[in-house]
Amino acid sequence: MKINTDRVVGVSAMVVGLGSLLVFAYQAQLMRESQRASVLPYLQVVVIANDQGTSLVLSNTGIGPALIDDVRISYQGRERQIDPYDFYIELRPDAEKAGVGVDKIQPGRLIPVGYTAHLISAGAGDPKRSIEMLKELLHFFEIADVPKSWYINSGEAGTGKAVVIVTYSSVYGEHWRIRSDRTVPEHL
Repeated sequence: MKINTDRVVGVSAMVVGLGSLLVFAYQAQLMRESQRASVLPYLQVVVIANDQGTSLVLSNTGIGPALIDDVRISYQGRERQIDPYDFYIELRPDAEKAGVGVDKIQPGRLIPVGYTAHLISAGAGDPKRSIEMLKELLHFFEIADVPKSWYINSGEAGTGKAVVIVTYSSVYGEHWRIRSDRTVPEHL
């Protein structure tokens, strides 16, 4: 049987071309995944208590901006579309007069990398007010990053507290949800 070298070279070129196409497609997929990972927002809801006062904060510790899609509070078996500050003021109407600060988060707001939004804050320069605010935040909100000993020492241990739920997306439209009673965002 005689082998046609032209045919062998042609088939070999097609196989090499097809292999190159598959490698290129795989590399393109890896590049897309890398681009998406390079703009990954990572929001956290935490309590900060220091010399600057006490605050319930939302921080973006990721490597990309977060676009807020939805803000909710889950309380007593119900979810409501409400900002944590507005929820707190509903429960404590006199707090507005007590110098409670706010950095509201609403759908459509962009949280840049490294930004910390003080959702509810008080006590800057006033250690007594700062301690009162910490007790109030522990009384009203379930925060996963707060040591359990803080809840116990403040007499606020137990269930039935409000949970802040923030749904957000990356610049590529990937969606996540963070809950104040959990430490890691959930990919949707």
